[in-house]
Amino acid sequence: MDREEPELERWRAAVTTDLGSPDIGVSTRALLAMTYDDPDPRRVEAVLLNCLSPEADPQIRALAVTCLGHVGRIHRAVGADVVRRLEALLDDPASGGMAEDALGDIAAFAGEGPK
Repeated sequence: MDREEPELERWRAAVTTDLGSPDIGVSTRALLAMTYDDPDPRRVEAVLLNCLSPEADPQIRALAVTCLGHVGRIHRAVGADVVRRLEALLDDPASGGMAEDALGDIAAFAGEGPK
């Protein structure tokens, strides 16, 4: 096991705990930290896609949409499921504009976009 791996796992556990916080400020900071700092983009995508559920806090949901665009920009790739989920949000009154922006980031930086 890599020496840095236990530290990464502790950090991920702390971020996961913070994501579940009732304090929206704590939760949003955790979502941003995970998006920018976790080296595993597939893991980040899975968490962000989970945050798109209708049961999620609207602020968390909105930030997750934006963060999916960041993943494409940072890692220069996203999974096909990310594009599909964002495309499905295009007609959503609350998330459509953000989904369009995220898809634009993905198209610009990862070479993928609405199909």
